[in-house]
Amino acid sequence: MTRRMFTILLTAVVCCLAAVTALAQPKLTDFPIAVGDSSAISFSGAYDGVNYLVGIEGSTVSENHITAQLVSPSGSLVGSRITVGRTGGAPCVAFDGTNYLMTWTDDEHGIDNANVYGQFVSVSGSLVGPAFPIVALSGAEHARGITFGDTTYLLVYHVNDILFGQRLSKAGNLIGGEVQISSTTARDPGIAFDGINFLAAWCDEGNGRDIYGQFISPSGVLVGTNFLIDGGPYRSDNPVSLAFDGLRYLVAFHDQANNIDSTGWNLLGCFVTTAGVVEDKFTICDSTKNPQFPMIAFDGASYLIAWDNYTTAYDTGYCAGRFFNTTGSPLDTTFTIFIPSGDNLPFYGGLIYGGNQFLSFNNSIDAAFTISYVYGAFIPKYTGVAGNPVDPVNVSSFKLGQNAPNPINQSTMINYQLTKPGLVNLTVYNTAGQLVKTLVNAYRQPGSYTVNWNCTGNDSRKVANGVYMARMESEGRAVTNKMVVVR
Repeated sequence: MTRRMFTILLTAVVCCLAAVTALAQPKLTDFPIAVGDSSAISFSGAYDGVNYLVGIEGSTVSENHITAQLVSPSGSLVGSRITVGRTGGAPCVAFDGTNYLMTWTDDEHGIDNANVYGQFVSVSGSLVGPAFPIVALSGAEHARGITFGDTTYLLVYHVNDILFGQRLSKAGNLIGGEVQISSTTARDPGIAFDGINFLAAWCDEGNGRDIYGQFISPSGVLVGTNFLIDGGPYRSDNPVSLAFDGLRYLVAFHDQANNIDSTGWNLLGCFVTTAGVVEDKFTICDSTKNPQFPMIAFDGASYLIAWDNYTTAYDTGYCAGRFFNTTGSPLDTTFTIFIPSGDNLPFYGGLIYGGNQFLSFNNSIDAAFTISYVYGAFIPKYTGVAGNPVDPVNVSSFKLGQNAPNPINQSTMINYQLTKPGLVNLTVYNTAGQLVKTLVNAYRQPGSYTVNWNCTGNDSRKVANGVYMARMESEGRAVTNKMVVVR
């Protein structure tokens, strides 16, 4: 997505932010990824098995510099910002098992004659070789789609609003020629790989504004023809996001509630088989929240879907998330990921799964597009039935109970109570402030819970006699209790 495209999209979405106020809702703890003197935006990232790489347009030097930032699983920035040395639109990122590949619309010849470039980045954050051209066509406009499957990258982009694809090797060599994917106009596709074929899904920019899909083989051959994923009575819109769960794809898109613009959008999900059979459709979030800009990631068992909720006047909003199973049923309540900051609203971003957690990153941006920062937040994978309270009665207070027994010889039980659903982080620290044990890092429903801390076995070298602190963070609050280990 180019900066000009982004500005147009932003203008349509956030048209009056004169009096933005922060929502009084709990949210996850966020951390800065790209905060500086110049605007920065991001829509894509990937995980290498250790760290995450977030592609960024903008730096302290120029709002159009192509950069990236490595992020550790704890949220610390790994090294300084990676700079490619070129300018252009927000980069897409994929990982091939050895290196990252970043691709972007280069603005060397002006936005109307843009070229698509690529740059490999190592897992240590160093550039691997120089930047190289991928597509050199007048009218080429980079979409937000690149993925790695089998032994091949597939990049998708627009030329005069028609969707095309180009395959690349792990060495950056073009494989074959470009492949025309859509037979009609298409915007901002999602793309994923199922182990056999790629699936691209997009919003048709024609009068119907319907959602279409197309399978592409790793050899660059279209598998079948363009097929309709959703042709509801009201118009859909870009962007489209999708993920594969091992059996089916889940495609997410927003669909107008009716033909009146002021009523907002529904956010819908639709399952598609690897044979192109369109199956169950369900509502992710209805038009009362005016949800837009879906992002999907799959953790091996459950989907996490994130999106932005706005008022119909677009004067405030926040980024929300919810877990769903592979049949489209919600697994928990909707939770808040990012909220407004001053005059800036959360706006779009990306979602990555890796290392038993999700990295959600979002752009904090003002209506004039003069200030834009990138923030991240970690979300633990859904824990299933273990997240159900042992005592599902309504509790009246947020509480961390005193552990028993105390002093502790071998193990102790810790009880805690929640009045609201949300992320719970229950940890044990020593008096030096060092983390000794993470007991809970998961979503919980309201209720009373009990967790065991075993101070023997594998922890015997860490848990010596002494004073320790149990700290619980949830509902935007924190509480600490003292515990004593005596053997």
